[in-house]
Amino acid sequence: MKKIVWTFILVVFLNLPAWAVEVPHVTVLGTASEEVVPDEMFWSLKVTNRGPGIEELAEQHGKILVAVLSFLGETGIAKDDTQTSMMQFGENWEYENGTRMQKGYFASSQVTFKLIEFDKYQYLWTGLSKVQDMSIQNIGYSTSKYMEAQNRARIDALLAAREKARIMAKTLGVVLGDPMAIEEEQSFPEPRRATLMMAGEAGFKSGSPDTGGFALGKIQIKANVRVVYRLMTQNE
Repeated sequence: MKKIVWTFILVVFLNLPAWAVEVPHVTVLGTASEEVVPDEMFWSLKVTNRGPGIEELAEQHGKILVAVLSFLGETGIAKDDTQTSMMQFGENWEYENGTRMQKGYFASSQVTFKLIEFDKYQYLWTGLSKVQDMSIQNIGYSTSKYMEAQNRARIDALLAAREKARIMAKTLGVVLGDPMAIEEEQSFPEPRRATLMMAGEAGFKSGSPDTGGFALGKIQIKANVRVVYRLMTQNE
């Protein structure tokens, strides 16, 4: 039995980093967030039309896409800020008298674009709502200063980790040494699509005349770090 116990202990120690076995240390987590006002608005549109024949369906679908893209261009949306997905086709099934029946085909595409002139929001919404067989799927917020805000949050997270480690070391009567390891944990919302969905919680509250009747709110950008500090006695 003793051999089994000592073997287990040996395996555990062999799988730990050298400094984790030999050097007294403390591991702390630091978390911080930065709130920024969004300056970008991302729209996601879906064009879906149905018909009995694929050729006529494709032709009509193309006309709808041209109408959408033309309207966006007239509104001042840059081509570089607009993207369309490839057209998709499929069988259109419907229920009739409790029986599932094929009723022709459907064609579907997505159009996404970025809006930075928020005063055009109402005009865009009104114009797009008039396009037949097109729906607005989602509108979300983002910021062009994401990296700058994340760097500030990262610095605050590191400072928070250091202060936490300092308090823990002082409480135990030891001194905080140099950092031995620093890791950044993935922070959410990520990727940007998730950021947009989360930022949507701030949106579309009435009472903001400058932005067309919706409130921008703020986007929260987080940073999470894990830092390992060496612990020393007062005499070291």
